[in-house]
Amino acid sequence: MPSKRGGSSRRYILETIKRQIQVQNLLKIKKIVDKDKSGNKFIIVRTKKNIEFMREHSLNNEDVKDIIRKLTIEDCFSGPEKDRDEDYNGWIFKFSPIFENIKLYIKIRIESTEKSICLSVHEFGKY
Repeated sequence: MPSKRGGSSRRYILETIKRQIQVQNLLKIKKIVDKDKSGNKFIIVRTKKNIEFMREHSLNNEDVKDIIRKLTIEDCFSGPEKDRDEDYNGWIFKFSPIFENIKLYIKIRIESTEKSICLSVHEFGKY
């Protein structure tokens, strides 16, 4: 039976590795956003909740990209995880930055080194 000490050090190692993966993928997301000039590398899904949030705050796609560029690793609260929809490949990361004194919920799927999809961008807990 492993000791508590061994279990907590293993947990620490796993959390450290997970955090490093999150850092690397956040950098990857930002790089994709920066390279996206035509709107086909970083795509914001046009769901009702995303459109409502963007209209409510007078945001366009470039404004959302600016929010993404400002994300920090402390904003990441989940990921990497597989997409629930098995038809899609890639890894899901979830963020909760503060924007204009509002806590946001941002969910991004990294499909490749060249493409990311913003599945959700709206007020945290509203939907």
